[in-house]
Amino acid sequence: MMSPDDFYEWHDEPRQGDIVLYGVSRIIADDRHSPPQWESLDAHFLRVDDAWDAGKPFDIAAGIGLAIVVTHDCQLDKEWNRRVRELEKAGTETQAAEREATADMTLDRALIVSPLVDPNDLRVERGNLLAGRIIGYLPVPAHPEQLVGECVADLTYQCTIDRLDVVKVASISETARKELRYALIQLDALRTADLGFEIEAVVGRTIKKVEVPARDPLTVRIQLDDGKVIQLLQQPGTPDKETGRTSEFFSFRGSRDD
Repeated sequence: MMSPDDFYEWHDEPRQGDIVLYGVSRIIADDRHSPPQWESLDAHFLRVDDAWDAGKPFDIAAGIGLAIVVTHDCQLDKEWNRRVRELEKAGTETQAAEREATADMTLDRALIVSPLVDPNDLRVERGNLLAGRIIGYLPVPAHPEQLVGECVADLTYQCTIDRLDVVKVASISETARKELRYALIQLDALRTADLGFEIEAVVGRTIKKVEVPARDPLTVRIQLDDGKVIQLLQQPGTPDKETGRTSEFFSFRGSRDD
C-alpha cells in the first residue's frame, strides 16, 4: 500500500480518483442478499412493482458512503469542452464561452464511482488485499487528516451517479491515479499482467521495430533483432490542458477545512 503522503494530493479541479460522499445503489435479487463488504451500503431497499412484463418486481439496495470516481479525466469534461468549442465557433470569446458552458448544469452530469469498503469485511487474505495483489480492489491508505480511514476501493461495484450535490472529500496524486487505472484495466481487460517475456531476454538485443496497433492503442509491440516481440501496455495519461472548470464541477463541494 502507498503511504498517505504519496497517495493523497489536494486539487480543486475534478479528476479521476476523487473521493466523494454520495449515495450508491445496485439492483438485487428478491432475497436481498448483501455480501459482507456491502452490508453497510445496503441500508435501504426499494421494490419496483410490475417492472417486468409478467408483473414481476425488482429490488434496489442503496445507501450513503465514500466512493472513488473511476470515470477518466477525459470523460469528466467531455460535454463541457464540446460546448465551449461550439460557442467559440459561433464567435463567443473563450472566457465567455467557458462561463456559459459552466453555467449549463445539464453538461457532464454522470459520474461512475466505486465504494470504499472495510478490508476486514472481505473474505480474502488481508495482506495480499492491502498489497494490491487482489484483482478488483485498490488499497486506499488512511488520510493524514482522518478524512478517510484505511480501506479498499471495491472496483467490482460500479454505479452511475449525478454529480450535483456530490461532496468532494479528498483528492489523490497522479501516482495513485496510475495505480487506479491499472487496477481498472486489470479488472476489465487484462485479468493478469502477463507480458509474456523474461526481462533477461531483452538484455543485449537491439530494438528493430516499434508498433502501436490502430485497433489497440493501449498496446505497444516491440520487435527485437532476434525475432522476439515484447508486448507492453500503455498507461492512459492525464490531459495536459486544464479545462477551466474547478470547484464549479461539484455543486456542493466539501473542502479540506470542513
